[in-house]
Amino acid sequence: MGKCLLSVAMIVKDEEQNIRRALESAKSVVDEIVVVDTGSKDRTPEIASEYTDKLFFHEWKDDFSEARNFSLRFPTCEWVLILDADEEVSEDFKKNIRSFLESLPRDVNTVYLPTLSYLDWDFKRTEIASTPRIFRNGTVRYKNIVHNQPVYKPKVVHAPFVIYHYGYIWTRKLKKKKYERTATLIKKHLETAKNPAERIYYLVQLYKTELSIGKKSEANKIAWKTLEEIKKVGMIPPIGLEFFYLFGLTLVTNGFLEKGEELIDLALKAFPDNPDPYFAKMIIFERRSNWEKMYEYGKKFLEVLDFALNRMEKYEFTILSMKEIGIAHLLLCHACLKMKKWEEAYDHLLKAIEEDVDPSKLSITLRIISEIDEREEFQKSLKLVEKIAEHGENLFFDDIITKIAELDVRVPERLLRKVPLSKRISKLIVERLIRRKDLLLEYLTEGDLNSFVKKTGIPGLLLAFELLKGQESEGKIIRLLSKIEGDEKLSGVIQALTGDLYLKLGNFSEAVSRYRKAVELMPEIASFVKPVVEDLKTKLDPNTEGVYEELYRYFSGYKEFPFDLLDYAKEDAEKLYLISDHPIAVYASAVALFNKDKKKARELLESLEDITKLPFYYYRLAKIYEKDSPKKAFELHIKALKENEKLGDIVLGRYPYTELYPNQILPFMKQEDEIVWVGNITEKFSSLGVIHPIRIWKRKEDFYYSIPFPTDEALKLYKEREQKTYKEPPFKIKEEYVLEVLAESDIEDLFVNEKSPELISIVRDLGIEIKENSENYLLISGIERSLSLEELLVNSKRALLFFFVPNLDNREDPVWFYPAFRVLRTTAQMRKTLEKIGFSIKQLKTFGKNLRFAEVLRRKNQ
Repeated sequence: MGKCLLSVAMIVKDEEQNIRRALESAKSVVDEIVVVDTGSKDRTPEIASEYTDKLFFHEWKDDFSEARNFSLRFPTCEWVLILDADEEVSEDFKKNIRSFLESLPRDVNTVYLPTLSYLDWDFKRTEIASTPRIFRNGTVRYKNIVHNQPVYKPKVVHAPFVIYHYGYIWTRKLKKKKYERTATLIKKHLETAKNPAERIYYLVQLYKTELSIGKKSEANKIAWKTLEEIKKVGMIPPIGLEFFYLFGLTLVTNGFLEKGEELIDLALKAFPDNPDPYFAKMIIFERRSNWEKMYEYGKKFLEVLDFALNRMEKYEFTILSMKEIGIAHLLLCHACLKMKKWEEAYDHLLKAIEEDVDPSKLSITLRIISEIDEREEFQKSLKLVEKIAEHGENLFFDDIITKIAELDVRVPERLLRKVPLSKRISKLIVERLIRRKDLLLEYLTEGDLNSFVKKTGIPGLLLAFELLKGQESEGKIIRLLSKIEGDEKLSGVIQALTGDLYLKLGNFSEAVSRYRKAVELMPEIASFVKPVVEDLKTKLDPNTEGVYEELYRYFSGYKEFPFDLLDYAKEDAEKLYLISDHPIAVYASAVALFNKDKKKARELLESLEDITKLPFYYYRLAKIYEKDSPKKAFELHIKALKENEKLGDIVLGRYPYTELYPNQILPFMKQEDEIVWVGNITEKFSSLGVIHPIRIWKRKEDFYYSIPFPTDEALKLYKEREQKTYKEPPFKIKEEYVLEVLAESDIEDLFVNEKSPELISIVRDLGIEIKENSENYLLISGIERSLSLEELLVNSKRALLFFFVPNLDNREDPVWFYPAFRVLRTTAQMRKTLEKIGFSIKQLKTFGKNLRFAEVLRRKNQ
């Protein structure tokens, strides 16, 4: 090599796994190798001796700088390269470093080189930073016990020759060892460090150590301390850019967007050519769903990163976002999908895949695509779906298949067969898309009709029979029915259904024989069988109606489903319409989707033409319209009652709809009064056959009133039946509430409008006399029945009032549903009404969500 141009100086300890790679990379380009071993217990010295005779042993003193300075005593060449055992020099370094050094003028003493750190075993995730690595011999010394810093002599130049660093690829054991050593030494150094810039440097190093291999809580604690130190100096040192990026992202990903963005913006302002904050801004705008801004910063990130990589020797801090290139392209793909830039979205997806983005992240891409609701736009995104299917390991495409079916998008069978699916319903949707066959029966029975009937009983059998009639021949259905096992009742129904099939085949004698067997096994269906047999005696006609329809009505009992289909299908229920056009499948999906997607539920309900076996159809449709079109909802609820009288008492099922509900129309009621609520009150409380099941609440200035408006007699009868039906009636005022307000008062006598034994006991216990002519009133009921508070309080000077208020923002608030309420007032309306009739409120209390208490005094001039 000629003159002694370049020495390499290394300090090592227990590096037998790495040191050969480092020495092999450097041996051909350096003139001298100096290795200082600080106490290895493995084969490190033995390996080093294969490459150099300048192997020195030095006691480890918990001080990296002391060891590094010791190693600098021995090089004899003009230049010294500092290299660690977990590093290697690049081919570019080998080819060019000597000529580069030889070309340098005498006033240059320090050379910065980029260090590329690998973060995983696949060498895909990296960081890069330019640090001083080569020094003119005798011009450098190191300080600080850990993360030692060179104190070097200018002039400084930067060279583009990369050194590869493998030290961040740790096993769990090595990770723990490095953490304990590094954190301990940094904390020890910080005890004596006084220089603000030095303190910031080591606080950031400690923060990065805790963040990567320590405790996240400790890292956050150090982060806040570091922020205070940076504020004190009033400037951001180079390592502060790394800190602002890392801690800024931590804040953002934990929901503190404003503070996180503040740090990121400071880093961006301090060094606009740093790509890190541009990537962080992408994350921030993703969190805000601001796709245009995310797109803008994503393009800028790639531009600035390209600039940095072409000048990486100039960057004296670590570029941390290099490992995020794949994620950046994926985020850009997502932004493009949201912005309908379909081709560009595909291009960024390809680049993300090329950068080996974590395949699990592609699930987000699939979710975004599955949320596209326009058919043509979704069609354009399928190109991305196919590419993800090629590369997305352990990903499932159930939502994509659902969307394909929902939008009725034509997709090649090849793609449909290709995508992995996790749910059976999704696989059936694919079959439906390919075969265009109704698959409800296949879904329900899973190919085992006998097991299905065992689970669902006669109602399940009747539904299966109807589905089979649309798919199979009478002969095949007869064979399938013959294999079903069950008790006498089930066997009786099977015989009756078999009779229907023979009737269709024109085998009248066998049909009659089966009908008779059915009655023997199940006498209760004789009333259905007898008319069919009588008809056959008159005329042998295969078109004679069999017993199926009567059996279905009898066993369904006007229930919403013949058996609990929603519970049977569970989360699949909302997708049944995608595998079947049968009314029960479409209806079940509509009901399942009701709370999740009312628009879709309405669309499905209104698509149905045959509703003969859907006794709750109009009820469900009415509920769709309750909020946005209450008048229509009311009409549909009434129609639902007429179609299915059992909807007159949903909660108890005892009182069918009769139209025998005494109501009254009063002069104050106006057609134009605003409707605030409509519904079937028996969803929560039985109307006990006395109060109309369907109710509208309308608003007046001072109160809300119900339509229909039950008469006093109806309310009285309701209360009588309520006492017999419930152990404790709904909306009963608790005794402890009454005790609390009476104990706080100075009342000596009371008029009480409801004298229950419990109430009388409380009043007597407090020494209060109950008097019919008392001017002190206690009203614990009746306000929700009374239009006129003035009449209720006619002879009172002081009143204690309990009243219930509705939650105007909650349609499910039980107050709206309670049959015994026909007038409601908010607290504000109650206050206003009392003022009008000459009372002032002394105190107002809240008991629970709906109950209010007011103590009021009649003004003296009233």
